[in-house]
Amino acid sequence: MDGVSFLEFTANLLDFAEMLACAVDLMERGSHHHGQRVAYIAFRLFEQVRPGHDPTDLVIASYLHDIGIESFRVKEKAREFRLDKEILWPHCRDGADLVETVDLLKGIKPFILYHHTDYCEIHSSLPDVPLEAQIIHLADRIEVLIRPNRLVLEQVEDIVNTILNYKGSMFNPELVEAFLDLSTKESFWLDIVNEYQPVVEHICFPSMDIKMDASDIRQFSYLCARIVDRKSPFTAQHSQRIASIAVRLAEFCGMRGQDLFFMEIAGLLHDLGKLAVPDTILHKQGRLTDGEYRVIKQHSYYTYCLIDRLNVMDKVRDWAAFHHERLDGSGYPFHLTAGDLDLGARVMAVADMVGAITEDRPYRAGYGEKETMDIMWEQVKNNRIDGEVVDILSKHFGEIVYGR
Repeated sequence: MDGVSFLEFTANLLDFAEMLACAVDLMERGSHHHGQRVAYIAFRLFEQVRPGHDPTDLVIASYLHDIGIESFRVKEKAREFRLDKEILWPHCRDGADLVETVDLLKGIKPFILYHHTDYCEIHSSLPDVPLEAQIIHLADRIEVLIRPNRLVLEQVEDIVNTILNYKGSMFNPELVEAFLDLSTKESFWLDIVNEYQPVVEHICFPSMDIKMDASDIRQFSYLCARIVDRKSPFTAQHSQRIASIAVRLAEFCGMRGQDLFFMEIAGLLHDLGKLAVPDTILHKQGRLTDGEYRVIKQHSYYTYCLIDRLNVMDKVRDWAAFHHERLDGSGYPFHLTAGDLDLGARVMAVADMVGAITEDRPYRAGYGEKETMDIMWEQVKNNRIDGEVVDILSKHFGEIVYGR
């Protein structure tokens, strides 16, 4: 799977960034679309202070500025206007480290690293903080001041006054003046909260059509996998492991070329919707309650919706999101049956199941080959998973599961 340059397949970086912003915002109860809104506010501020200049890096950094947040607690805490640096700094640092793993994103590292740096710090000791980071800082704080249960136009005066109180201390005075100009336009505020027309439709600049080739897509997908897997110490590298198992199993099942690439990406993204699952449930060591299980069952639906936003890679969307579907229709969230599930979906379901069974968990060690295959064959007997795929797994267990 190293040589994928032959694949004539591209996607748009902005679409991937917006998808990941939506995924991270699933950690926010009430789904405030924080990443999208910050990107829009930052874009408008940039237009004011740097007319005609390319805003692409700023917009992408705005979408991704919170990817270093790894828990519901920190995500909700970050909506408080004034926060202790002990809360803010770790996610700035971790987010900057994460984007550095993607070649196309390396240039936005300082924008994310410094997006909670106050203007007084810049003025006194950090003169190299880029303007883009200062714009994201102001845009981020404007957005958290908007309350969802009150008409936004009734909040404008309070928001403006709050920002003015921190002009020159927390925020760059030039940017505050640009915000004051924008704040007089009702359309600026209504664009932010409009539930009928996505705010991203108002972000437009010719250079934003950044094509990603197969290598870029893989790097970005590994970034997504790291963000998901770091939510729980019990499943570190789970997504990467499932991707590896799925690709090896798919290859033994006769899949080739672009389908193996799509299988790898589907494995990396299959649990993206788990960002919607509270940490208390993910970290629970005992049996889940019925209510907790219902929360878990949302995750593959969200995976489907997130990947669907890209409007490309339908196979990746389906293979990633259908990993809990079963041949007899007893799976979730769509209750698909055998006729709806192609070979790729069947391979992913088996890969996810065998990966979960053989992984160490805090309450048990991973099962060995015999115990695992007993469980897998029982699932075949009950018409849950594909017997031919499981037969191939049984013949090449060590190679497929452990890469031996």
